[in-house]
Amino acid sequence: MEIRKAEKKDFRTLEEISVASMSEPWKEADFVSAEENEFATIIAAYDNDTPVGYAVSYFAADESELPSIAVSPAARRRGIGNALLTALFDEMRGHGAARMFLEVRESNEAAILLYEKNGFITAGTRRYFYSDPEEDAFVMMKLL
Repeated sequence: MEIRKAEKKDFRTLEEISVASMSEPWKEADFVSAEENEFATIIAAYDNDTPVGYAVSYFAADESELPSIAVSPAARRRGIGNALLTALFDEMRGHGAARMFLEVRESNEAAILLYEKNGFITAGTRRYFYSDPEEDAFVMMKLL
C-alpha cells in the first residue's frame, strides 16, 4: 500500500468509496473543488495503484480541518485509516498547522475509536449537525 497525493483521474473512485462509507458522501465535484483550493490537501491510499481510501484536509494559519476520510469496505481493518491519518498529520504540520479538528456522528463508534487511538479528544458537540438521519456531531481535536 502507498499513501500519496490523490490523482484527479481517481476522484470518481474516491466518490464511490465515500458513497459506500457515509450517509452524506463527498461527490466527485467536491474532490475537484478541494483540489483547486490552495488550502486543501487530498491524499489517498493506493493498493496496486487502485485507490482504497482517502483523506481530505483544509488548513489556514495554525489550524486544519478533516472534513472527510473513508476506506473502501473491502479494505477495512488493515490499518489504512491509521496510515491515512498519520500521513495527513505530517502533511498538515508541513503547512504550519498545530491542531486538527473534525466532526463525527455521535453514533459512529468505529470512527470515534480510530480518532481517539490517534490522539483526538472530544472538544464539544454540534447539535443536529447531520441529517439523513438527523444526529449530533462530536467535535474532536488533536494537537499536531
